[in-house]
This record gives sequence, structure tokens and C-alpha cells, in this order.
Amino acid sequence: MTKTLLTLLVLSSQLSLAATPENEESKVSTSLPEVTQKANQEEVIENPTLKTLSGSLNPWSLYSSFTYRGGSIEDPLGAERPNIQNAAEAPGLANMSGNLGFKYRLTKQSNISLQTGLYSTTPFHSSIDTDNARNQRDFDENGQQLDADDPTLSYFRTYNLGALQNVSFVKYQYVTRGSYRDFGLRSGVAFSQATAIKIHPAAYIAATLTYESYQYDKTSTTIQGRAMSLTPYQTLQTLRANLSTELYLRRNLSVRFISDVMSYYQMRGESDIEDRVLQQTLAMTYFFNRDISLAPNVRFILGELRPEQTNMGLTFNVNL
Repeated sequence: MTKTLLTLLVLSSQLSLAATPENEESKVSTSLPEVTQKANQEEVIENPTLKTLSGSLNPWSLYSSFTYRGGSIEDPLGAERPNIQNAAEAPGLANMSGNLGFKYRLTKQSNISLQTGLYSTTPFHSSIDTDNARNQRDFDENGQQLDADDPTLSYFRTYNLGALQNVSFVKYQYVTRGSYRDFGLRSGVAFSQATAIKIHPAAYIAATLTYESYQYDKTSTTIQGRAMSLTPYQTLQTLRANLSTELYLRRNLSVRFISDVMSYYQMRGESDIEDRVLQQTLAMTYFFNRDISLAPNVRFILGELRPEQTNMGLTFNVNL
């Protein structure tokens, strides 16, 4: 288990792309997605990405987000996924994760949701060709299995501060996944703040700040009769921030460039705060409507921009 595995508890919000018919309505437009008069009366913010993140306007709704983390540009359909933020670690496997649950709208600006986590290793691969023993073992033990675990309770609030459009949320996740519990992880708490400001009728500047804290109940384990310390593999807390530019090519199609501005983490039992390599993301989002979006993206490190050192991904958000 690597340090990276223990930080996969965060809910992330990503962006997307899809094909559109070529007709009169497919011309470039500088106006943002239109809403009905009723929805407009209920909307607190107008940025489409933040609205999808905050969930449906219905009193009760389905809230879900699914992310597929695939291979590289060099091998986008491959079963292995390069670890671009820590080249010293071996590459991991392609995987799909998500959250599925229900959301209750408390007020016009706030809502609460209860979800369960979904996770699958190499969901679309029946075999793997690798020289990496760890990846082969992980595939043999977990390949194409779907786990439903890690129940999550979240609170969201949308609001404006002057020209700034905001979504704040806190999350508590109880860990039930066996591979995490084997390393002592029992729960995680996260706070995230997403803010956007319109700089043009079809463009936004946005920022996201995320803090995560993890709780453990053991520091060592026994493997094949030998005691092994777990603390070198236990992430205690993380802090990440990024800036992005979002441009709307059409009313329902946007392109976004995201760049990390900081990424810190602290391991359990350590006093030092360490930093991770900063990564960049190029993404496009197609909004089917206010509550459904599709998001392919590619992640990379500017200083290591090579086809084999990239990550392909896809996020699908559905709020009904």
C-alpha cells in the first residue's frame, strides 16, 4: 500500500467533454446555460460547474458522481496508470470510483446528503500484461470486483460574497473497505471550498481549497509472523489548492485549465509537512442540463510533459 492509496478518500469535482450535433445551435455562443423562470428564482449561483457540484434543486434527489482513472496518452486503454506525482513509486492500476446516495435540500442555500462509496479496480480489463509484481498481485486479488463501502455524510452550502460565487462543503466518511482497514484507517473528514468569479460573459476564474484529515486505530500489523510498522504508510492530513480558468465555447460546453498552487501532506508520527509535485489538468465539460455533466480530462506535470507521464480520466455527474 502506498501513500497515494491512503489519499483516495476525497471527493473531487472534475470537468468534461462530449460530441454535439452540427447545426445552427452548435455555433459558438458567449452566453451561459439558460434556466427556467422557476429554477432562476431558486438558483443562488450561476456558474454551471458549481451548480452541478451543489446538486439538484429538488427537495429530495439522487446525488452521484463517478470517476474513471485510466492510463496515459501513450496507452489510454491500458490497465496501468502512471503515478505522475511521485515517480519513485511504481504505477498503479486503472480504477473507477464514485459516490451514490440521496440528498435533502434543507434550505435554498444548503443541503445534506448520505452516500455510499463505489470502487472497482480495472473494471474494463479481464487481463493484464505487466512486469510489476505489486500491480499483478493487486489485479489478481481485486481485478473487476465492485465494492460498495465507506458510507459518507456531507453538508453543502451555496452562497455569494459580492461577485464571488461559492460552494462550501464538509464530509465525514466511515471506512469499511478492507484494504484501507488493514492499514488502520477508520475514518476521514474533509472540508472543501470552491469559488468562482465571472470575468467575461463566457469566462470564469475559479479556485478550490481542500483539507483532509484521517483517523487510524493501529500503528502496526503482523505479516507472515513478522511485525510491520504501518505509520510510514498512514497519511495524517493533506492540504491542496488550485486555480483554474474556465471558458464557455457554447452554452453547454466549457474548457478548463487547472493548475495546483500547493499540495502538502503530513504522515502519521511525523512533524514535518511535505509537499507533492504540482500537477496540471486540461478538461472539457459537456452539460446535458443543469444536473448532468460528462467530463474527460488529462493530467500532467509541466516539467515532465511526456505521453507516458500523463493520466487520462473521465467524470460523470448525475443529480436527479
